[in-house]
Amino acid sequence: MRRILAVLLIAATTASAAAAGQSGKPRYFVKAWLQKADKTFEHTTIWCGPDQHCLLPIGEDMIELRELSGSSYHLRFISASSEDTPCCVFRNGSREARLESEYPRVATLYYRPEILGGRGVTKFGRLIIVVEDLY
Repeated sequence: MRRILAVLLIAATTASAAAAGQSGKPRYFVKAWLQKADKTFEHTTIWCGPDQHCLLPIGEDMIELRELSGSSYHLRFISASSEDTPCCVFRNGSREARLESEYPRVATLYYRPEILGGRGVTKFGRLIIVVEDLY
């Protein structure tokens, strides 16, 4: 299932920098697909510059990428509700994860227990992301 979603994400979002109307020389091409637990989804693509920091809007939420390199990056999911009290964390309870670049990665997000009244671990959704180094 992960491979099918990754293939769909890649096929649906392939584009050239000229077609996207970008100026300058982008360093990274990022494709992301968020499938929520309720089966709704959002997807986005963006060109990121060489400054090693990038924000991607995905639906009403935001994805922050930091320390971008050809081999890895830090990812943080920022919910539309509030950055100070994020809705979601990764399996280990952290607000951010370090992922490898180039290949599709799947990061599962969970609601923070205190948001749902301490009802335990509840899945928010899965974020499938690819960061391609253009150099």
